[in-house]
Amino acid sequence: MLKQPVQVQIITKTHWIRGKVAGGAQGLFSQMNLPTESSVEIESGEISALHRVNQSAEQFSKMWFVKREVLAVLVDSRAGLGPSHVVRAGYTKPFPHRVRIVMEGFELIGEIQTGGRFDFGAFIFEGESIFLPLYDARVQAILFPSAFAEAPAMLFNRKRVEGLSLL
Repeated sequence: MLKQPVQVQIITKTHWIRGKVAGGAQGLFSQMNLPTESSVEIESGEISALHRVNQSAEQFSKMWFVKREVLAVLVDSRAGLGPSHVVRAGYTKPFPHRVRIVMEGFELIGEIQTGGRFDFGAFIFEGESIFLPLYDARVQAILFPSAFAEAPAMLFNRKRVEGLSLL
């Protein structure tokens, strides 16, 4: 059973994209972490350069992005990521950690969830998922103050993380 497309904002190091992504049967989290797919398809969207994010955007009907170049994917609700047992990789009791993440000209602030004590090495370097969830999230482009958004949930590319601090 395929779900309805999920309304997303996708951030790369140069562009801000708004549109719809088909989340698949297990949600956007599974779609973005699918190892057999290297790209993500966005439909009915608009794209803006970061320095012109509040100006008129260019419309498109369909566009593809290489997943490894995507920094973050914002969704309008936690449900947009998919079922919680899929996002958490099992039925574990999550332990929240408020964090600041620095990645390629962006600062992300939000809450990550782990199975207990926070271990930076395990969180960033272990596991198969490239995109990890960040809840009650805020993203800000460092050089372009108008490129800013808040979302109840987002996925960020852990391979692009430069630094992380607990708040």
